[in-house]
Amino acid sequence: MRRPLFRYANAPARPLPGFTLVELLVVIAIIGTLVSLLLPAVQSAREAARNNTCKNNIKQLVTAMTNYDTTQSELPGLINEIGNQGSSKAANGELSVGRRASWVVMLFPYMENGPLWDRWTQSWNNSAPITQIAAIDASFTPEIASMQCPSDPAETVGEPTTSYVGNAGWAFGDPSRPTGTLLEYAADGVFFDLNKKATGIPTTGWLNAVDNREGTPTLQMSLAYISSGDGTSKTMMISENLNAVNYTYSANDNSIPDAKQHFGFVWHRELPTSSGYPDNVYRINGGRDQSVATPTTMVDVNESLAYPSSNHPGGVNIAFCDGSVRYINERVTSRVYAQSMTTKYKRSNYYDVDDNRTPDRNLPQPSESDL
Repeated sequence: MRRPLFRYANAPARPLPGFTLVELLVVIAIIGTLVSLLLPAVQSAREAARNNTCKNNIKQLVTAMTNYDTTQSELPGLINEIGNQGSSKAANGELSVGRRASWVVMLFPYMENGPLWDRWTQSWNNSAPITQIAAIDASFTPEIASMQCPSDPAETVGEPTTSYVGNAGWAFGDPSRPTGTLLEYAADGVFFDLNKKATGIPTTGWLNAVDNREGTPTLQMSLAYISSGDGTSKTMMISENLNAVNYTYSANDNSIPDAKQHFGFVWHRELPTSSGYPDNVYRINGGRDQSVATPTTMVDVNESLAYPSSNHPGGVNIAFCDGSVRYINERVTSRVYAQSMTTKYKRSNYYDVDDNRTPDRNLPQPSESDL
């Protein structure tokens, strides 16, 4: 028998398939749970990618530094003299004519920035020093993407900011030194202010230097010198620092402590609690208060801001003088940190209260596992 082509009006309707409210809520809950489980993995993957980019940036810098050393037989300073200086140098080594450039600028020819280097060396011959970055043409100071860690983005697009600083060694200069002079420590870091003369070697905290590293008119450092000491694989070269400012900025180019704070990372001998300095800020990721880090505050009195720091979880990327880039745990001991910053730790008189005040020179050299 043939089926009717239509239903009678009073025939019961067949229910349409679909989700009930309860089923819909269950599905939403499942999706939310999956998202909450996957989100940390996604964030972790993104941070891992940013961290790898950061390591590559530092690797490029240390490679350029190695090429500089190969060509010049020395490493650049935190501050360097460029351009035509003529007879403009004062007795203490300061410049009245010409330009001063940071270690970053000195690497331009080795970072495929030759035209920018030509501008720096040619346009400022016999020009009066300029201490404020605002007075410098923007074409001299472009933003360089490889100078910025993706986890530490620049606050202002287009500014010559950087996330990376050089090993500047001991945080303080000697407050008793004569005006316009430089005192360096025997087991100090890798980079110095090359716009000064070395006039003496303090004995406080360090042993006297006798190996001709400290000369006039400038201090010189090379990878060969480091190899003859602790070794390039044991000596830090370049680190991240959240508080790093512009790679060209120096509020006072003649200020040695300021040069260390602006372009370098430092370490401070552990102070007694009676000094009022909290020990926890003098360590990796200890001085991370970016709210107070400005070109005018990155000076000697705020030395804790010039410590290695990053937004990476639990540590910081640091390049060593052998070209390797390692992720250093923020809980590394102050002794290992200090010894890794010196070029000849056996001459260091630094002591750690955790080691019963035993000087570095009487302790074993740290191994890679200590880092």
